Amino acid sequence: MKEYLMRYLITRRSFIAKTVSAGGFLILQGLNRALLSAVPSEIRSLEPIPENTVNSPIIVVTQSVSRDVDPRAVTWTYITEILHRAGLFFDLLPSSFLSSLVNRTNVIVVLAGDLQLTPDQQEILATLVENGNSLIGIGGTSGLNEVFGVESMHPLAEGWMKVTTENHAVTNGLRSSLHVFGGNSVTASTATSLAELDSGRQGPKGSAILENRFGEGQAILLAPDLIFSIVHIQQGIPVLQDGKPAPDGSAQFNDGELKSEDGCVLDWQRDRTLLQPDGEAAFLEPISDELREIILRSVFHVACQQDITLPVLWYWPRGLKAIGHISHDSDGNDPEKAVSMLEVLNRCNVKSTWCMLYPGGYPKEFYGTLKKQEFEIALHYDARSGGKQTSWSKENFFLQHRWLMKEAELEHIVSNKNHYLRWENRLDFLRWCEEVGINADQSRGPSKKGSIGFPLGGSHPYFPLDDEIESPRLLNVLEVNLITQDLVVVCPAEYGRQFVDSVLRHHGIAHFLFHPAHIQKPHVAEALSDLVDYGRAEGLEWWTNEQIYQWEILRRGTTAKFDSNSRFTLHIKKPLSEATLLFLKPQQKSRSIRINDQPASCEGWRIYGFEFDAVNMDLAGKVRLQIV
Repeated sequence: MKEYLMRYLITRRSFIAKTVSAGGFLILQGLNRALLSAVPSEIRSLEPIPENTVNSPIIVVTQSVSRDVDPRAVTWTYITEILHRAGLFFDLLPSSFLSSLVNRTNVIVVLAGDLQLTPDQQEILATLVENGNSLIGIGGTSGLNEVFGVESMHPLAEGWMKVTTENHAVTNGLRSSLHVFGGNSVTASTATSLAELDSGRQGPKGSAILENRFGEGQAILLAPDLIFSIVHIQQGIPVLQDGKPAPDGSAQFNDGELKSEDGCVLDWQRDRTLLQPDGEAAFLEPISDELREIILRSVFHVACQQDITLPVLWYWPRGLKAIGHISHDSDGNDPEKAVSMLEVLNRCNVKSTWCMLYPGGYPKEFYGTLKKQEFEIALHYDARSGGKQTSWSKENFFLQHRWLMKEAELEHIVSNKNHYLRWENRLDFLRWCEEVGINADQSRGPSKKGSIGFPLGGSHPYFPLDDEIESPRLLNVLEVNLITQDLVVVCPAEYGRQFVDSVLRHHGIAHFLFHPAHIQKPHVAEALSDLVDYGRAEGLEWWTNEQIYQWEILRRGTTAKFDSNSRFTLHIKKPLSEATLLFLKPQQKSRSIRINDQPASCEGWRIYGFEFDAVNMDLAGKVRLQIV
């Protein structure tokens, strides 16, 4: 095999017009092992794989790149979090192992970043596409201009993608502003442009999304750096001073208090939408959700073109289209109002997460009632009051954590939300959560009416990337973004349904905060009840934050080994009840799905514009699947 490969690389025609230097790029052959060794086992995207056991139809290739060459490149490994959250099964392959793909068929190669590939590696990828396989590039061409049908490439600082081909599977139905940061814009040669770039003050900047036929295969280029853009929108910039306020006065970020939304990188004019009934602007469309979906759509589209049946582990159990979540901050610690809130929740038959503010809290009897009725007790870290024990510091955070453990007689605290969404710097607080054992945070969201919605990412929960250290790693703290607080008090109750609709479109989490301090005010209880009823009628279930975290951890314990394009085995670390498996339908033809050698009952689904067969079942141990 090795001798054949050497002859192949020597005799294969050279089509690369431009060879670039490898200086500054640290090609990490053990990238998958290095990445995984830094990630807690509960959230690892895949197990290390030897070169000769790559068997998934989706192959992800990325590199470790010097910050001196491209400071955004440290985020490229986040592609594993994006795809794993989506429920796709894939193999992560260092670029130095691309030779293992020679003679492979029915593969989709995803290049995560504008990679520095050697001429030999470029030749291997070009031949794969020529022979009928697919290539998806994110952030640049990786030197494969001819394969992607691109004439030239230009660095991009910031821009907005504008769909120009609305009837294409990759771009159809996108609704957000598609704000992107970094990567490139390109000039097409043979490729068809599906979306153009508007770089704001600089005006039009070239093409953003392109599709090209190369030999028997297909290449899709997502020229802006969608991976960095997702991380940048979600994690923002360091909060060291007040953020820039909205020019229309709707969101006065310069209030003298540091909070998570002060790190927002989105645009007040171009990234907000006017909401009814008052016509005020808010971040209605979750931009990072749509950037994720563009990557997924690209994979599904080329899979359909190649007639590859991709399995997908759906986001939620029982075929749920999305999840609702209600939290409460105990500001004021008024027991009477807490009882009123509990009565409303019980009438609605909904469980929620109660975030407790130090000092004081509620009577021990009330904590006992919450636990008995299966509500979640969480921490409401106070770094706003400014006292000796209520100012921003890890020591105070740990102190308040110990206080709640003792007061509520808890063995473990899963979740936290910061008082007034206080935040400083960028990732420090998430590291504190990880160190003390907090598994999920809810502190990233809006405090002002004009910033409600999705100013810090989308509706999907995510594990943040610690990209500030030498070897970037995922932090074992699930972030669940907040949409808004206190319908009626902060914004019209009608906003609630509009945000639920937005979450349903993207299959994430609709997280609303209701303070017990406001529950006795006119129309607040009715707004909460209406929101719960509407969500249920549209297919939501209302979960606690602890339920969300536990489900996500269990779900990520499932891996797959492919024997062929139509036969594979799922390996489930811990039982996953009522899971939903999806199977992409590349063509409208009859087929059947067999699970453990028995025919399965399927239901037709249409997600992101693609047709799937859906199977609901309990997953445990090993599950053999075959598509015939």
